[in-house]
Amino acid sequence: MHTITYHRDSEIIKHLLNKDPMLHALFMHKESITVRVSDRYFESLIDTIIAQQLSGKVATVISKRFFDYFHGHVTPQDLLDTPDEQLRTLGLSFQKIKYLKSLADCIITKKVDLENLNHLTDQEVIDMLIQIKGIGVWTAQMFLMFSLGREDVFSVGDLGLRNAVKKLYNDPDLSHQAIEKIAEKWSPYRSVVSHFLWHAWDGE
Repeated sequence: MHTITYHRDSEIIKHLLNKDPMLHALFMHKESITVRVSDRYFESLIDTIIAQQLSGKVATVISKRFFDYFHGHVTPQDLLDTPDEQLRTLGLSFQKIKYLKSLADCIITKKVDLENLNHLTDQEVIDMLIQIKGIGVWTAQMFLMFSLGREDVFSVGDLGLRNAVKKLYNDPDLSHQAIEKIAEKWSPYRSVVSHFLWHAWDGE
């Protein structure tokens, strides 16, 4: 785990403001954003699958229970060897168990290679990860941002980001296509803007 901090006085933010002056209002709300990036890829994907459709609080409890059961370290083979009924006692649904075992199986069979991700483009990472049952494009995009630290990702499938862009542009009727068009102006730092968008109005 390491952190990346983006400050509004940085060269990246100056570059973004030149590309899109509408971002001035966004960066005035937050002086800086610190992003926690986890390079424990297998565990990150497990956490992501566990958290799907759960509140943050419930997901945290189940995730802790899961990793405690494996004494803090789990391998793909450990996961496959654990009976579904045992995993069910940790609070996982049978659907989530199927997804977790799909993840483990894809790694063991080399459909998914978590060792050489830095050599792949964003799209290549997405194409590989969506082979895992239970992982779609949004999940893969979050992995790019929060595990690989990629800086040019924008997920129009994320409701929070869509709502933040609509608020920033004062246009509640912006379509998915229009939002993606706006985000293109922020390349190659779309992730940086996304991190600010998620937290710009915290506490309001």
